Amino acid sequence: MASLCLLGEDGAMARRWELGNQPLAVGRDASANVVVDDATLSRRHFLIEFDSGSYFLEDLASQNGTWVDGKRARRTKLHHHDCILAGRTIFLFSEQAPGTIADSAAPSTNSAGRHARP
Repeated sequence: MASLCLLGEDGAMARRWELGNQPLAVGRDASANVVVDDATLSRRHFLIEFDSGSYFLEDLASQNGTWVDGKRARRTKLHHHDCILAGRTIFLFSEQAPGTIADSAAPSTNSAGRHARP
């Protein structure tokens, strides 16, 4: 099971969203699936989608860009433990087999995220 984790200011996981076959849009506007309180995010900043057995991140023409492991991303294949920087918010992409300790210890949520600064 793959997931997207929002990291808090202390580097700990603040929120977690499970990823499936449906695209997941991240931004500061209510039209995004994951809403984050960060004024430096675009309304719809980036999208994560499942395609051909892998997850891909696509920047949605955001003003400040999206960075995956320190590299500017337009459309990038995601790998386990990729660090995503969007605005001042840091996310972690995780791809674990179902039932692992990491998955069972992390609560899943669809709530709005928090503002996190690197």
